Amino acid sequence: MKIRLIVIFLLFSQIYCTKDKDDTQQLVATAFIIDLVTSPFTRITPEPGTFTTQVDHGATPYTYTATFDPKCSGTEGNVNFYFFRKTVAANNKKLLINFMGGGACWDNANCFGNNTVTYFNQLNTVPDFALDLLFKGVIDQSVAANPFRDYDIIFVPYCSGDLHIGSKDKTYTSGTIKHHGYDNVISVLKFIQTSYPQLDRVFVTGQSAGGYGAILNYPIIRETVTTIDSGAQVRMLSDASNAVVPTGAYTIGPAFFPVLESSWGVETNGIGSGTGFSNSNLPIWVNGIGVNYTTTGSPSINDFFKKVATEYPSDVLGQYTALFDGNQRFFYHVMGQINKINNATLTYSTGTTADPYEAGKSYSVIYGDSDGSSVPDGSSSSSNDYTTCDWSKQAVSKMKDSASKTNYRYYIGPGDIHTITTYNDMYSLKSGGVKFSTWLNTLANGASPPASVQCNDSSGSCVNTNLFTSTINGNLGEATSDESYAVNPKQNMYTACGGSAGIGL
Repeated sequence: MKIRLIVIFLLFSQIYCTKDKDDTQQLVATAFIIDLVTSPFTRITPEPGTFTTQVDHGATPYTYTATFDPKCSGTEGNVNFYFFRKTVAANNKKLLINFMGGGACWDNANCFGNNTVTYFNQLNTVPDFALDLLFKGVIDQSVAANPFRDYDIIFVPYCSGDLHIGSKDKTYTSGTIKHHGYDNVISVLKFIQTSYPQLDRVFVTGQSAGGYGAILNYPIIRETVTTIDSGAQVRMLSDASNAVVPTGAYTIGPAFFPVLESSWGVETNGIGSGTGFSNSNLPIWVNGIGVNYTTTGSPSINDFFKKVATEYPSDVLGQYTALFDGNQRFFYHVMGQINKINNATLTYSTGTTADPYEAGKSYSVIYGDSDGSSVPDGSSSSSNDYTTCDWSKQAVSKMKDSASKTNYRYYIGPGDIHTITTYNDMYSLKSGGVKFSTWLNTLANGASPPASVQCNDSSGSCVNTNLFTSTINGNLGEATSDESYAVNPKQNMYTACGGSAGIGL
C-alpha cells in the first residue's frame, strides 16, 4: 500500500505540475500498467444508445425514453466518459451507486481561465487505481462498520461540470463545454438494467456535485430500479450539497436555478421523453416538478427534496453537511462574484493573491480560497449577501424545511470539512452525541429512519472537530476564517455568526 501511495503522489505531482506533455503521457501509461494489476474496479466505457424504462408514478404509467451520448466536457484530458464497477458477490442484489463530486461551471468566468476553472476537468489523466486509493468511506469495504460492505458498487465519475444533470453543448465566449452529465447517468442506468436482473436494496449517494447528482437523478434511478424489481428498497443520501444559491430576491442577481436550463439544457435541450413531454432531464412525473421547474416559480433544493419525498413516501431520503462547510461557502461566494462580473461591478481576472497565513499558497484573486477561509464572515443578521454566516443559516433552514416530510432526515456535523462519505473519518465523526456511521447505517438499512441530528454548542462541539488542515484552524483549534482569526481576540465561526440563535440551530 505504501508503494502505491508513493506512486499516486508522484504521478499526480507530475500530471498537474509538469509542462512536458510527453513525460506526462509516459507516466499515465506506466500507471495504467500498474492499474491492471491492482484495481478492484472494472472500467466500463459506454457507447451512445437508447434507454427505456417504465415510470409507474404520476397520473398514468408510461414508458420513459432517452437517447444518450455520454462524454466529458471536451477540454484536454477530459474527453471520454467511463464509470466503474466493483462486484463483491455473484448475482448480488445489493447495489451502491456513488456519484463523484468536483465543482461545477456555468459561465465563461468559471469554465475557463488560469486559476478560475471551478470544476474537475482531468478525468482522463487520472489512472484507474486512484479510485481505490483516494476514495474511502462508503467505498472502503474493508471496514467492518461500512453499511455497504456487501453491496456491489457503481462509481460514477464526474467530468461534465453540470451536477450530473446536463445535456447541452454550451458555447461560451472562450469555447464550448459539453455538459453531458445526464447522458452519462443514463448510460450507467442502461448498464444496470442489463447487469442486474434482480435487485433487493439500492442506495444512492454522492458527494458535493455528486450529491446533487444523487437527488436530481434519484427519481429516474428509482423508476429504473423498481422496473427491474418492483419490490426493491431504494434510499439515498446527498453529502454536502445544500444548494444555497442566489434567488430572485438577491439584489446582485440573477437567480441560479435558471442556469440549469440556460447553460446545461435540462428543460428544452434534454434527452428524456415520456407521456406529455419531451427533451427534458427533469422527472416530470414527480408532482409539482413541471417542464419549466428550473425557470419559473421559486425552485430550490429543499423544495425538490420535499416533492421527491412526497412522491416516494416509502423511501428514505437524507442530507449531510458540516455546519461551516468550507467548499460550499466558497461556491456560494463564487456565485456572487460571477453575478458581479456579469453586472459590471467586478472585473474578471485570472490573477492570484497570496494566502495571508499559509506560506507559498495562493488562490484566485476574485474567488478566494476553495476551503472557504477567505469568504467574508457576515453576522447573525446576514441575509442574501454571499457570506459565511448567510450560507450556514440558509443551509440549516433548508434542511429543517425539508424535514417537514416524515421520510427525510438530516445530519448536521461540526466543523468545516467538505463532504464525509468518501473519507474513513466518517466512522469516527460524531455530532450531537450520534456517530455518523451508525446514523447512516440506520438510514440505509434500518426498519425506520433515524432521527435527524445536529451539533450543539456544548464544549464547542460545532467547531472543534472535523476541521480543514490549515494554520488558522490548527492554531485556534477550532473552525475559523481569515477574518475571524484576524480580530482580537481571535474567534471561531460559531461565535462570529451569533451562535445557535444566530445560525438557527
